[in-house]
Amino acid sequence: MAATTYKIFTVDAFAKAAFSGNQAGVVPVPADIPLSDQVMQQVAAEMNIAETAFFTPAEPGETFEQASRFTLRWFTPATEVKLCGHATLATARVLFDELRNQNHTLYFETLSGELVVRKDKANIEMTFPADAPEPVDATSDAQTLARAFAGDWDARTEITVSPFLRYMVIHNPGYEETALIERSPKVTQDILDAGARLNVVAVITTWRAKDGKDYKCRVFAPWAGIDEDPVTGSAQTVLAPFWQQRLNKSAFASQQCSPRGGELGATLVDDKVAVSGQAVVVIRGSLAV
Repeated sequence: MAATTYKIFTVDAFAKAAFSGNQAGVVPVPADIPLSDQVMQQVAAEMNIAETAFFTPAEPGETFEQASRFTLRWFTPATEVKLCGHATLATARVLFDELRNQNHTLYFETLSGELVVRKDKANIEMTFPADAPEPVDATSDAQTLARAFAGDWDARTEITVSPFLRYMVIHNPGYEETALIERSPKVTQDILDAGARLNVVAVITTWRAKDGKDYKCRVFAPWAGIDEDPVTGSAQTVLAPFWQQRLNKSAFASQQCSPRGGELGATLVDDKVAVSGQAVVVIRGSLAV
């Protein structure tokens, strides 16, 4: 049987130039030639980057150029995830620039509900549900994760977990920025087991910035097959409400301090977080399955 061919793109999200920000695979899937869950997972594993997005016009008969509503799913190399900000940004960039979508506002039906994306000149603004983290007990498992990813745990260490995404946030005003940025966590089976017992999907270390940004962070997700995520839009749905309580403000400029790095804007409005950024298409190709 001859292979079916799909367009496929690699996009650097939360980036103004190629080879920075966070990579995402993007696959437009026509409604009349769907991909199975198994094949989508296999493609994501083949891409072997943080996430690969698959999207399809939601209304029968509409084209990628005409449609304003799409179904959207995200896969890491290891599993499907509930929310991915940078791959949503990458998908919108492909729709607007590569597929010549005619709309200024797009709606995505996802595992996190409806997501709204708007084109704003060079930027793309995405609106996600807020996922405010809640305090958890400093159990031995929580302390294990704090020591592994932040380097230490003491009585000042705050450990919170977001209820929907299950992102753990680790913050301590005594942590040094340089030490947090330079830290290279070694993920052992004990660390994986501790996170699994806490039902954690990712660990975020975060600290107050001193250079004009509001906060900085790093994001580690070995439980989803990602040792460190370069730039994480979904993390802002957790960090914006976290830092609102500490900085008494609702609009933030942040930086993610991975080796690739990236800058994000986030605004908390009621129970939503608007995250904005740019994206660059770096590879255009064909997928044959």
